[in-house]
Amino acid sequence: MSAVYAAPQQSNKGSVEQITNFLQSELHQMYSKGVITEDRYALDFSFTDPVVRLQGRTAFAQNLRLLTAIFSIQHSLHSISPGEWDGEVVTRWTFTASLKAVPWQQPLIFTGSSFYTINSAGLLSSQRDVWDAVSDNNYFSIEGVQQIMRMALNPMQTPNLDTPKYTVLKKMADYEIRRYERFTTAEVSMPSESSPASGSGFNDLAGYIFGGNREKERMEMTTPVLTTAGQKSKPGKMAFVMEARMGTDPRRLPVPRDSRVQLAVEGEKVAAALMFTGFPLDYEVIEAERRLRGALLIDGYSPEEGYTLARYNDPFTLPFLRRNEVVITLENFTMD
Repeated sequence: MSAVYAAPQQSNKGSVEQITNFLQSELHQMYSKGVITEDRYALDFSFTDPVVRLQGRTAFAQNLRLLTAIFSIQHSLHSISPGEWDGEVVTRWTFTASLKAVPWQQPLIFTGSSFYTINSAGLLSSQRDVWDAVSDNNYFSIEGVQQIMRMALNPMQTPNLDTPKYTVLKKMADYEIRRYERFTTAEVSMPSESSPASGSGFNDLAGYIFGGNREKERMEMTTPVLTTAGQKSKPGKMAFVMEARMGTDPRRLPVPRDSRVQLAVEGEKVAAALMFTGFPLDYEVIEAERRLRGALLIDGYSPEEGYTLARYNDPFTLPFLRRNEVVITLENFTMD
């Protein structure tokens, strides 16, 4: 009986490592240039997410060119690693798309994971995207369409002013989890009896930035106005964000003439935010905080005590156009 020789199967390990390195650079440039490195994709490359299905490398490239022509796109890659299966690579990302023709419109923000497969030739053969904001990620997802429409029809306006920088780590159906960068503030304490949406302290802070400091320097308005709810151990406070040009060291800020105005720094943190419209009224703030805290607990996160109300607009903005947020800091947050 003659023996049958079986050729050793080619391992995809090398291909996975190569594709992992390739994707780190490819994802960085493809959304800015609107092109893909075609020779790294199989001719029959397929793409699927909750609302889009594309078959073929050409269709995928054409769709990318259309997206980058209409939108300004930012793609933040949070992690990339081999998947559970041979020949699989998994990325975690934030995708932000802003209409070029309507720059004041709230951007479309998606977070989630991409699952890439590699064929025997070491080429990318498929990509399947999963969004955090929807539970049904199969094509065609009505829930996915509803999420897009909810963002696209969002009337809230954000003034074109300095604002704290943050990255959206997770975009859920009703709230966002963000990583905030360090920023400085001018703040005043609020009376213990102040209501959640109180304006107490606003005039003191406005006086400081409009020349009420030793240097008599007039500073620009920023956004948002931050009101932190008081707790048992400490009073509430109202704060103005300082301009980015002044850096993140409060010792370099103009010195207030009013002793009630204190300069402080907000360190890097991860926090959850829930947006809502309106002036807002006290009951709306309380309800938004209750909804956000409840959603975080259900989703397995650890919200800290207390919250901050962020108001982005001037008093003359119509209620349905106003952007308000309740923000709660998270303890020990880790990416899934």
